Amino acid sequence: MGIQGLLPLLKSIMKPIHIKELEGCFVAVDTYSWLHKGALSCSTDLCKGHPTSKHIDYCMHRVNMLRHYGVKPILVFDGGPLPMKSDQEIKRGRSRRENLSRAQEHESNGNLSAAYECYQKAVDISPSVAYDLIQALKQENVSYVVAPYEADAQMTFLALSKHVEAVITEDSDLIAFGCPRIIYKMDKFGQGVEFKNALLQHNKDLNLAGFTHMMLLEMCILSGCDYLQSLPGMGLKKAHALMKKFKSHENVIRHLKYNGVEVTPVYEESFKKAVLTFRHQRVYDPVTEDIVHLSEPADVISDDLDFLGPYPFVTACHNL
Repeated sequence: MGIQGLLPLLKSIMKPIHIKELEGCFVAVDTYSWLHKGALSCSTDLCKGHPTSKHIDYCMHRVNMLRHYGVKPILVFDGGPLPMKSDQEIKRGRSRRENLSRAQEHESNGNLSAAYECYQKAVDISPSVAYDLIQALKQENVSYVVAPYEADAQMTFLALSKHVEAVITEDSDLIAFGCPRIIYKMDKFGQGVEFKNALLQHNKDLNLAGFTHMMLLEMCILSGCDYLQSLPGMGLKKAHALMKKFKSHENVIRHLKYNGVEVTPVYEESFKKAVLTFRHQRVYDPVTEDIVHLSEPADVISDDLDFLGPYPFVTACHNL
């Protein structure tokens, strides 16, 4: 999940923050990251279909903690499957099934510790789990929105359109999306670290002085993301060096080809689609109560954007 290795390289601009500093503000929450954390303590029960509410309790405890400090949470859920992510989802599904099989084998052999570890890797946050949490949110009158597709794009839209002051997540993809203010590693006491997009130019470990948002985005895609695997041997530091020198992915690819690196037409086409997916993914606008693009695509025929997801579709579910 996210851009591999990005967050540690941005450590110099990450600042400690306590959630009470956002008293009176709306904050978007990456709900599935909370559900995944909460599910770790009850993964065996969830995998076996046994009744449990520990994962729901985990989320509601954090909701109540935010409210205790005067913060107004909006919990954001992932929606429908995004076509650009289908390969990644297939791999994750296969990994969960393999870990479930290993867990059952360890359990039958009496190795409960190894079984527990595999159950944690096998647990799936299904739509029914999300539904259970939504019912709890309704009972407590907590705002939420189910994105048309990915929560990342939805939360970025809410932040850019000033519906929320910040986003709480563990996902570095939000930086590639251009989210202005993100709180990472928030614990149960409300302590975390804060990322601000405006400070990127001052980062030390990865010199981003002079980088435009498009350069940053293309660097992230080059290094490998959920929408496109990286070329062999292409990590974040190499992608950074190439973007710093050549300024655009077209120039980088031209350079790589000239130096004998195999870059297929399929990769080049997929790269362009990945850029469009980060920039123009479909989101829900709570003002117009309609489905819109994260940013309006210019000079792109709408029919060419079908890879962003089918349209029309069921309107996003919300309680804002």
